Amino acid sequence: MKDHYEVVVVGGGIIGHAISYHLNKNNVTTLVVEKQQSGRKATNAAAGMLGVHTENSNANEFYKFCQSSRDMYQELNWELYQLTSIDIQLASGGMVELAFYEQEKQAMELKRQAFPNLEWVDPRQLKAWFPTLGKEAIAGIYMETDGHVEPSRVCEAFKQGAIAKGGKVREDCHVWNINHVAKTFHLDTDEGLITAERVVIATGAESGRWFTAMGLVNPMIPVKGECLSVISSGIQLKQTLFCKDFYLVPKRDGRYVIGATSERYNQSSYVSVGGIESLLTHFNTIFPSFRNARIDSFLTGVRPGTEDGIPVIGEHPSLPGLYYATGHYRNGVLLAPATAQLIGDLIMNQNQKVIENLVSPQRLAMVNS
Repeated sequence: MKDHYEVVVVGGGIIGHAISYHLNKNNVTTLVVEKQQSGRKATNAAAGMLGVHTENSNANEFYKFCQSSRDMYQELNWELYQLTSIDIQLASGGMVELAFYEQEKQAMELKRQAFPNLEWVDPRQLKAWFPTLGKEAIAGIYMETDGHVEPSRVCEAFKQGAIAKGGKVREDCHVWNINHVAKTFHLDTDEGLITAERVVIATGAESGRWFTAMGLVNPMIPVKGECLSVISSGIQLKQTLFCKDFYLVPKRDGRYVIGATSERYNQSSYVSVGGIESLLTHFNTIFPSFRNARIDSFLTGVRPGTEDGIPVIGEHPSLPGLYYATGHYRNGVLLAPATAQLIGDLIMNQNQKVIENLVSPQRLAMVNS
C-alpha cells in the first residue's frame, strides 16, 4: 500500500472531500483520512442551504466569497453527475426570509439596501405564496439566486469524484499525531505511518487539537445543532423559508427539514427533548398546518464555529505545508467549493490574496508569542 502522498487531508466531511476532489482534478495526488465513515458528522446533519444572503448583512469580501462558492455549484452539479452519476439535488427555487415583527422588518430593510438584487415581498404576496402560514408575516425578501443541495450526496460525489481522478480514501482510520520531519509530514495513524509533502486539517469542530499541537491559539467554538425532517403529502412548498427562530427546507423526496437549534460549547452527539421541543414550539406557531405531518428523522451535529465568526482557511503562519480548512460554522456546505479552490490555489501557488488575508490562520496568535 502506498504510504506517501503529495497531500493528505485529515477529515472526511464535505470540506475535506471537496478539497481532495479539487486537488486530484488538478493532478495533485491526495489522500483523505477519516476516523469514522465519511460525512457522518456535521455534514450529515446539515440542511444544505446555500444561503448567501441569510449569512451576510453587507456586500463585503466574505459575502463575495460566499457568492462565488454558491455559483460554483451550477457547474459542479453537472460535472459531478457526469463523473459519478450522483445527483446532488441542486434546488434553485430561491429562499424567502420572513419578518413577523417591526424590528425584524427594519433589519430586513437594511439588508435590502445592501443587496439591491433582492426582491421585497409585501404581506399580500406572502399570503398568496404561503397560504398555510398560521401567523401573518409583515414583510419578506425573496433571494432568487440562493437555494440548497443534499449535503450527504454532495460529500459522496466529491469523494467518488476524487477517487475517479486518482485520489485515495482511508476511513475508520484515526490520526494520532502529526510531526514535521525534514520537510516531510509524518502522520501516525491506526494503519501505521503515512507521509506527505503537505497536510490539510479539515476536521471540523474537532480541529482544535491541531491548532494547539502546532503552536497556535485554538480559535474553535463547537456549536451543537439539532433539527428534524418531516413528511406531509398535503403541503407543497417550493421555496426555502428562513426566519429568526427556524428555517424550513423542502427536499425533492418530499421531506421538509426544520432547523436548527444552536448551543455553543455543547459537543454531545444525541438529540435532546428540549432542543426539539424548543424548535417545534417556534415552528408550530408559524406553521400549524404541519402538526399532522409525519416525523421522518431527527438529526444532530456539532458545527465548527470560531471566535471571530470567520473560517480558518490557509497555511500555518510558521509551518510551511500545513494548511487549515475549518471553522465554517453553519456554512460548510455553502463554502465547500470555494474553500477547496482556495486551498488548491495556495498549494499550487496561485494567488487569491484578498480573501486569503481575511480567512488566513495568520490572524491567529502563537501560543508562546
